[in-house]
Amino acid sequence: MMHAQSGIQEQYNVALDRKLHPAGEKSYTNYLYNQGLDTILKKCGEEAFETVVAAKNDDPDEIVGEINDLLYNVTVLLCHQDVTLESVMEELNTRCAAREKEIDELFEVVLQRRDAGDGKSYTAYLFEKGLDKILKKVGEAATMLLIAGKGQDSTAIAYETADLLYHIMVMMAAKQVSMEAVADEMDRRLGKPGNLKTFHTTDLNT
Repeated sequence: MMHAQSGIQEQYNVALDRKLHPAGEKSYTNYLYNQGLDTILKKCGEEAFETVVAAKNDDPDEIVGEINDLLYNVTVLLCHQDVTLESVMEELNTRCAAREKEIDELFEVVLQRRDAGDGKSYTAYLFEKGLDKILKKVGEAATMLLIAGKGQDSTAIAYETADLLYHIMVMMAAKQVSMEAVADEMDRRLGKPGNLKTFHTTDLNT
């Protein structure tokens, strides 16, 4: 079973390789690079919105799929702007008051704070306020990432990506979506010939 951290790292490596060694017109990743920053940011925004909608629809499979779509597009943004995954993970650890933990471990931290109900914990506060508050914060984090991306500020992009990932993890915990499910779907997608992603004409309409 693939861990989410190794899946994200592999996804990042593939996206970076597509940037350095274009895979041709059938590569959707390469298509995004060719279209440029504004298109990549647009896709990040769209996928963040669709992730929120999926959570409201209460469909676990849809949530897992949309999270993976969002992670994919954010990964392309990171590679496009030369932001390292290590810098994002450092910020995410800081966000979770942890050090040198992988995302799978950080998700366990979120679960522990959810279950402990510590009134001094911001994470526990979000769970207390409920799903709508959590989804609002996901939307706000995505917006701040788009602003950082538009400004082409690498430090801000790493910070805002980490903040988005944190709130996604809180959303997953609230919706009983496991990190294993997200990792399994990522593994399935990475195993498909032509990923990341295979370009097809309908993608132009999304």
